[in-house]
Amino acid sequence: MKDQKTIGSKGPENRLVALAAVLALVLPLAAQKDFSQSEKETLAKYKQAKACFLKGGEYLKKGKLDKAQKEAEASLAILPRYADARLLLAELAYQRGEYDGALRDIETAKNDFVTVKELYEFSYQDYLERLRKQRDDLEAYIQDMSAGASDKGSSSGRNPALTAISKARQDIAMIDNKLHEPIPQTLGLPAEFHYIHGNILFKLKRYGEAQTFYQEAVQADPRHANATNNLISILFARGDTAGALKYLEQAEANGVAVNEKLKKAILEKQPPR
Repeated sequence: MKDQKTIGSKGPENRLVALAAVLALVLPLAAQKDFSQSEKETLAKYKQAKACFLKGGEYLKKGKLDKAQKEAEASLAILPRYADARLLLAELAYQRGEYDGALRDIETAKNDFVTVKELYEFSYQDYLERLRKQRDDLEAYIQDMSAGASDKGSSSGRNPALTAISKARQDIAMIDNKLHEPIPQTLGLPAEFHYIHGNILFKLKRYGEAQTFYQEAVQADPRHANATNNLISILFARGDTAGALKYLEQAEANGVAVNEKLKKAILEKQPPR
């Protein structure tokens, strides 16, 4: 079985920290309905929780697990259902070999992410309503300005009212473009959640379940190299050479590097053509 890399390892990007960028687009839109706090308070809490989480991710990369743990717990104290911070706790427990605790944390992280998914659906509708309200206000503004506008320009040769009307019409055009954009798909659970879940289950020797979550990770992100390699490894180790070959070919089609020794072993098992 290929050694699973952790989110603190070197690579093209720290996927765990990158998840924060996704949530940054979601949480500011509206207040979380599971927390009785205003939108402004929710956003302020999210920013504080995110700062702790990012600091924890940096400590993780440096191998300072205790400090990373402290920051993850501080993040959850601010925003108790912040899925990324719970995911960080799962990874920390995994690195310490505390697999039962890691399993509880990753399951909680996934459940909490469902809340974010529901929030996204709720927030997007609120976002559209705000755009429509802004458009209506701009239309009313144009009517008011048009009533007082004069073809006669100012001493500088410019008509401030007509300039303001032109700017308002440009803003309306921008809003119309946003309102006509396709409704985005519901925010899905990122591959990293499934990947870490698979790693934990593998360590608990629950290989069939680990395989399932590696498959979920690859489905969510076909270019997730670690999940792809681990999936191919576990399929091959369990005697499913055909399945291993299928994902090997899929990986190469997606430009994902596969361990050369593993690739050779799989190809050697194939019957001659």
